[in-house]
Amino acid sequence: MEGKEVDESRKEMIRILKDLKQKHPEKDLDQLVEMANYYALSHQQKSRAFYRIQATRMMTGAGNILKKHVAEQAKRSTSLHEVRPEEPEEFISKIYFDPCSYQCLENCGAVLLTVVRKGGDVSKTIYVDYKTEDGSANAGADYEFTEGTVVLKSGETQKEFSIGIIDDDIFEEDEHFFVRLSNLRVIDAEEPPEINKLPYPKAILISPCVATVTILDDDHAGIFTFECDVIHISESIGVIEVKVLRTSGARGTVIVPFRTVEGTAKGGGEDFEDSYGELEFKNDETV
Repeated sequence: MEGKEVDESRKEMIRILKDLKQKHPEKDLDQLVEMANYYALSHQQKSRAFYRIQATRMMTGAGNILKKHVAEQAKRSTSLHEVRPEEPEEFISKIYFDPCSYQCLENCGAVLLTVVRKGGDVSKTIYVDYKTEDGSANAGADYEFTEGTVVLKSGETQKEFSIGIIDDDIFEEDEHFFVRLSNLRVIDAEEPPEINKLPYPKAILISPCVATVTILDDDHAGIFTFECDVIHISESIGVIEVKVLRTSGARGTVIVPFRTVEGTAKGGGEDFEDSYGELEFKNDETV
């Protein structure tokens, strides 16, 4: 009877361990065994014989079977993003956007994005695909839909690519779209591109692998500000010139009125001469 209990107990523990391995692939065998024991004690109503048997047979019976199961799973795994703890990170190239956030004016023509490679064997050639995705900005109306492949050749640690920005005369709020990296491939000299070979990947995509591009609209009259909030001058200066800036757009001719206002200094010729008038900004004039 004890032999039958042993077999049933072993089968039950193997089932529990397999379930836990699927839910927690990052944990090693000892951690999984500890979790399985806790699970069995907490959730299964078994006889004392079950607990005694599973405790003494676990490592020699189900443990060996699980090790074989884990090894077979590892051989079948072709996950591009899986980095096993046995492989030192310095041997793996990490691919990502740097920076991951970009801003450009609507009339810039195109925006340049940069993909970088950090660490690993830089003699390898790396291919990685990119593709634009709509946000509040739409392809064909605000930017040019773009997809392609970045090639980091041997020795190269970064590469730029461009995306066209569409200009129009319609005022819009600032809008954004995304660019996503995917499908990483590595090649050795004179070999065709390949997904990372087992047992360990040669390169991985890490965050940020999605870049955000914000398009700043320039189809409005602009925002007008002084170059400086505070200006310190000598009383003997005679005349002071104040610079006014036009930002966030330069469309059309704009008249900006101005006048002096007393503070602790008195106008009317006592501390300063009263002044008033209009500044005229012509189309595309910004100062």
